[in-house]
Amino acid sequence: MGKFIADIRKSKGLTQKEVAGMLNISEKTVSKWECGNGLPEVVYMLPLCNILGITVNELLAGEYLHIEEFLQKMDISRLELMKQLEFEQLKMLMYKLYGLEVDSMEISDKGAGSLTYFVNASEKKYVIKYASDNNMNNPELEPKLCEYLRENGIPACEFIKNLQGRVISTDENGRRFHVQKFIEGITYSYNEATDFLLKEAAEFLSKIHLVLKDYEELPDGIGTEFFQYRTPESTLISYENSLQMALQSGDYDNAEDIRNNIEILKRFTNDTIDISELSCGNTHGDFMISQILCDDYGIIKGIIDWTTACRHPYVWEIVRSYVFMAPECKHGEINMDKFEVYLKTYLNKGKLKQYDMENAGKMFFQFLAVCDFYGQYYHSLARNRHVYLQQAKLSAKLLKWFEQHIDELTNRLNKIATEM
Repeated sequence: MGKFIADIRKSKGLTQKEVAGMLNISEKTVSKWECGNGLPEVVYMLPLCNILGITVNELLAGEYLHIEEFLQKMDISRLELMKQLEFEQLKMLMYKLYGLEVDSMEISDKGAGSLTYFVNASEKKYVIKYASDNNMNNPELEPKLCEYLRENGIPACEFIKNLQGRVISTDENGRRFHVQKFIEGITYSYNEATDFLLKEAAEFLSKIHLVLKDYEELPDGIGTEFFQYRTPESTLISYENSLQMALQSGDYDNAEDIRNNIEILKRFTNDTIDISELSCGNTHGDFMISQILCDDYGIIKGIIDWTTACRHPYVWEIVRSYVFMAPECKHGEINMDKFEVYLKTYLNKGKLKQYDMENAGKMFFQFLAVCDFYGQYYHSLARNRHVYLQQAKLSAKLLKWFEQHIDELTNRLNKIATEM
């Protein structure tokens, strides 16, 4: 297999460093594969095959072959074979680093970018998570933060230590991961929240912000420089690239959305919002419906995935959490009456300034306008990249709504600020 990888790589004029960069791994790892000192982990097999222009079956066989012939010889499908290999690799890793015997494994289809497994091991259930390696993720900070949150009444994850007494582990390819106890609960998809859950979520979000005010300062998320680098001009360039990728892939619905986004961006009036004047602080970073676990009665019993915890403007997380929860937002609309209830529920305990209220809608509109979510989808090699597409399509619908209703929303928020 190693020789096969090396031969094809060279025939395509690629260096080991270039292949490593495309896979977001070290050059040393690619060298190890080609020298026969290790096998590519299953998570890298399909992206590697896409780069080399071969099938997974050919990678496993170490030669070019007819797929039908190979499947007939193996008497097993490609996906089944990959799942078996992935299970065996995970089983060895958990026993070697944690002393746990894995009995069964399930791959989560939730979350974008990260790779998450649910495993039954030694008669208990655990979550194994590989966080995506980007500047918004801080997996090394998550265990300590979650311990603090649990001590202060927020039902966050509980991590377990490996045999070396560490919470963060590293596999043989240098990828970081952690293991946490599984929380039983019901999860909802985007825009499936009941009125009761919306109220619960708003109350929890305000409590999270209050509790984290006394925690050490987390890294910046949307900081003062965010809109300096994400300008309408730079986003238009990104959209043009994404449009070409959509057309080349035959994704004509996506291409139409991107064209609409481009037209809105050309009309966009870039009102200057002073991030430093907004109330900013430690936040969950990615608080929305997919991060909430409920019991049978809809009561929140767990809030997961604190990998992206950082400092954000509070109003950004408030608006974003609502649009991913409320059912009407699925169609690209915001019910202002219901959003007002959500906001006032947050304000029962949370605090916002008048400047926050005046600019909440404007800031989120600007955020949607200058972020190319389709580019994120087309450049991703993640297994769950379909989640990026789901987010991109929802954002495209909301962008249209904000352009048509931003003045009305802003007036409504100003009125609430004056009344309160």
